[in-house]
Amino acid sequence: MSQDGVYGYPCVTNPNDFTPDAECSSPEEIAAHKAACENYGKPSYVPNKGCFTMRSDDGQMVAHITRTSWGIGFNSFTKCDECDESGNETIHCWECGGDFCCASCWPKHDAEDCR
Repeated sequence: MSQDGVYGYPCVTNPNDFTPDAECSSPEEIAAHKAACENYGKPSYVPNKGCFTMRSDDGQMVAHITRTSWGIGFNSFTKCDECDESGNETIHCWECGGDFCCASCWPKHDAEDCR
């Protein structure tokens, strides 16, 4: 597994996979991100207010609202070196010590005898 990333608005589900840029994010955005990290997985968790599109009654785009409650910064993704899939979920095999992505590598590995 390797790390890959992109700079910009938060585009990850887990706030721990995002690092706000201290020079470009407000103190309020940094505080909201810190609170999100501390509360992730709890009922008190408040997700990022992300971007959205406004549409007219006939479905035409009226405006795209670009916003974020966590500021702007670096999104970190775990990338599988075997199949090149990007995602934040991996499975560790305690028998062989390898890490596998949930997408396709773990099912293949799990079907084999790794001992």
